[in-house]
Amino acid sequence: MKYLRDLAWRHAPAFSQAISTRLPALRAYRLYGWRRRARPPRVAPITIAGFHGAVLGLGEAVRSATLALHEAGVAARAWDISELMGHARRLPAGDTNPPAPGPGVLIAQMNPPELIRLIGTTGSATFEDKYVIGCWAWELSEIPALWKPAFRYVDEVWALSEFTADAIRRAAPRRVKVRVMPIAVPLNDMAPARDRFGFGDETIVLCAFDFRSTIARKNPLAALDAFRRAKARARRPATLVFKTVGGDDAPEALRQLRDAIGDAADVRLMTEALSAIERDQLLASSDVLLSLHRSEGFGLLPAEAMAAGKAVAATAWSGNLDFMDDASAVLIPYDLRAVEDRQGIYSGGLWAEADTEAAGQALAELIDDPERRARLGVEARAMIQRRLAPSVVAARMRDALGPAAASKGPSRED
Repeated sequence: MKYLRDLAWRHAPAFSQAISTRLPALRAYRLYGWRRRARPPRVAPITIAGFHGAVLGLGEAVRSATLALHEAGVAARAWDISELMGHARRLPAGDTNPPAPGPGVLIAQMNPPELIRLIGTTGSATFEDKYVIGCWAWELSEIPALWKPAFRYVDEVWALSEFTADAIRRAAPRRVKVRVMPIAVPLNDMAPARDRFGFGDETIVLCAFDFRSTIARKNPLAALDAFRRAKARARRPATLVFKTVGGDDAPEALRQLRDAIGDAADVRLMTEALSAIERDQLLASSDVLLSLHRSEGFGLLPAEAMAAGKAVAATAWSGNLDFMDDASAVLIPYDLRAVEDRQGIYSGGLWAEADTEAAGQALAELIDDPERRARLGVEARAMIQRRLAPSVVAARMRDALGPAAASKGPSRED
């Protein structure tokens, strides 16, 4: 069998790829999809499934959602699927045992490919008779075609932003309700630790991203271009700091960024792992957060920077506009361009190309004007408190969960 599989991949790679990407959906359908009853009642108990124990963006999202449920006084059991999905369990969060069979609400904080794999791995008993809410994150204006079979397994979808919700609504069947459920972002009063990172008195411009989200989408090369334009105008000294993760999984993209930086003395590349506290200290020690992304499904780091009272300059496109306006951030104009991504995650449709000349001018003004940065930081914190505070998101969750949220009691996370 292995010989035949290897032969197929060698002589018909496109066909083999198509089959391999569809096999999980076929397996899930055979195990459960063909007989799933849509829209069972929303009743307790509530289970929130996701990468609770993994150091991933999706892990941050599910931990935030769990905290928001606690804020609302809703009893919810955290089910950690990290190891089931091939990720290391690095944090002691969530229970690795699946929920008991029977009615209830299952909030699946994962994208459709992971949901379909989870059904194929655990079987139908985990999902039978449960009202399933999919929490999906996507960064383009159209969802991938391979996501569409997952609509069979959900009764409702929560999207992180209006931008993503619109993309999902365009593809969703009429029976599936789609609503916006953002990530809860608490205010952050971490003290700066500039000496810890070797920062001086210059203005620190931070651009942080995960290479696994692709260098094309996060667009750090535009941030570098804008910074160089800003330095040509600014009167005060400044340093651009790139904080990255995931470079080992995208060595060509990491090399591309290193080559673009060259031997510039005013640009630093940090690739070392940081603890959660060190990460917050780095944010607190920065003066400006720069995100010239081509598209964001939400924009967690810009939101966290605003919650820390930092001035944020970001592309005026996609999910971040749910919590940014001209009073709370510096929004950079853009042109829409066809999506191109050498890492192969994103294709089709359009995304934004930030105007680096406008970004450079705006960044120079922020570098030279600490008082304006402070004013923006005050407005930014107020915006996050209004839109993304845990209490605000908790109220939205309680309303969405309806009768199931009425059951109170201690949640089980260990």
